[in-house]
Amino acid sequence: MTPREQAARAITFFENTDDMPLLRKCLEESAPRIKRMVANYLQKGTEEGIPHPADIRGARDGAAREEALQSLRKTQDFALLQAMTRAIGQRIETLEIAASAEFPPGVRVTVPEKRAYPRSGKELPGTVEETGTILVVRLDNGDTWEGPSSLARLGAS
Repeated sequence: MTPREQAARAITFFENTDDMPLLRKCLEESAPRIKRMVANYLQKGTEEGIPHPADIRGARDGAAREEALQSLRKTQDFALLQAMTRAIGQRIETLEIAASAEFPPGVRVTVPEKRAYPRSGKELPGTVEETGTILVVRLDNGDTWEGPSSLARLGAS
């Protein structure tokens, strides 16, 4: 299988997974590598020399989880790497928008103390003030919490 075919299969996996922690971890792991690649292109020339994301769509048959992760981690083609990380970012955004629909202003929620994946810290109860991909919650202790909608859970006590 060619690197392009592997990337297309990985894109299909990323476009269809609901595993938000995995998606965020993939972006976190890819970011330093992408920065190094951009730095290498800039050493050789200007920003115009940086390749655009590959014009590639997901394959009909998606990769299994491990295959998709290996494709993401092993690709050396910057354009393919950008296409995969763009698919991951778009999936995260889609999941955040879907999560925000569950939290209209006024609804009671609990949110984790730490505003990142994986969820950690104590659970903090509060009321949604603003909804969207970034949720604004007025905590019962008077503080304001802002973070990804996907970290909130319905039903604060």
